[in-house]
Amino acid sequence: MRQPPFAFLSPAILAATLGMAGPRAATSGTAELDRAAAALHRRAETISPGTDQARALSRDFSDLGRTCLEKGESGRAVELLEEAYAWDEENGLALAELTLANIRLDNFVAARFYLSLAQDRTPEAPATIYRTLGEAYEGLHRLEDAVDAWEEFVQLGGDDPAILRRLAKARAEMTLTPGQRFLEKDNFSLFYDDEIPQETAEEALSSLGEAYRLQSAFLRTELPGTQPVILYAGRAYFGLSSVPDWASGVFDGKIRVSVEPEKRARSELSGVLAHELAHAMIRRASHDRAPGWLHEGLAQWLEGRRIPRSEFRRLFSGGRHAESLTQLEARFHRASDVFAARAHYAESLGLVEFLVQERGEEAVRCVIDDLAAGASLEQSLRRETQLSEAEVVSHFRSWAGL
Repeated sequence: MRQPPFAFLSPAILAATLGMAGPRAATSGTAELDRAAAALHRRAETISPGTDQARALSRDFSDLGRTCLEKGESGRAVELLEEAYAWDEENGLALAELTLANIRLDNFVAARFYLSLAQDRTPEAPATIYRTLGEAYEGLHRLEDAVDAWEEFVQLGGDDPAILRRLAKARAEMTLTPGQRFLEKDNFSLFYDDEIPQETAEEALSSLGEAYRLQSAFLRTELPGTQPVILYAGRAYFGLSSVPDWASGVFDGKIRVSVEPEKRARSELSGVLAHELAHAMIRRASHDRAPGWLHEGLAQWLEGRRIPRSEFRRLFSGGRHAESLTQLEARFHRASDVFAARAHYAESLGLVEFLVQERGEEAVRCVIDDLAAGASLEQSLRRETQLSEAEVVSHFRSWAGL
């Protein structure tokens, strides 16, 4: 199931902390960064600790470290920001950015250490960086750290309603899921409730690895970092998030799956995980521009689900099929009961099956690529299938015998 997109940081972490600092020297490229760092180190040779000049030097090291962080050079950012802290231990902004840089390097012990130091020096660390840190931690499913960062954001005067809602939700999830355990393998970090057997968690990681291999080859893309996956024993979290009771999985930046430890068959769990992983991969491959019906149809197709062509007439008896792709898309954005949802999902899968059989897998893959490049759905369909949106629907109906 695909949820509407919201502002979240991927496991790779967004590489910008916009709006958190004043003017800084314009630097671009490795050579410029090298020259700027060398100039700061030359200045340092003539400055004594504890002076106004030392505090100014700390700010300049901090600015340059932030520039490196924004350019994705996290290792160099850590070196420069540690220099900033060494010259002024009250530089709370440098400490907060050191936290972010270490998160990007998966150095979570160091990140937590610097966050604690930064919280002791709050006058120098603006609220916005704690909002960013909270988003970074929440994106990695480190909920306790996210709550700490967002609480600091609030204490410093932050009042963004969206962050306040996410803080409340993170607190509630921590209450609902105490004692979660953790496994990590390849591209996935798996959190699972302690009622779920470790064997089930290990099987989940194995099936995710196989699904990822197939999907990355088909979509010609890779995840930008480690993908968080959460297995819940039961549906308590889904109730908190208002996920419909007919859905057993959801992708909202994290792959979340409800598991009934005594009931769920291994193949069913693997299918749900592959489906939600497909949403992550399609979002990545399309730059989050794929429409909902294509998301759901292709996610089902990638998990291995197929519908015999002879079944479509029965599934759409009574004229329940959409009259256009626009109408089908609208149905994915409003609440549905389980019977209506089955029809919407079947139609989206049928459209993908039709395109694959009539135009080939490469055409579907290229539609995704075109959307990522900025083409409209109409443009991409015409280019890759030689059909307009209306013709896709009408040809599908004929193909399906409707």
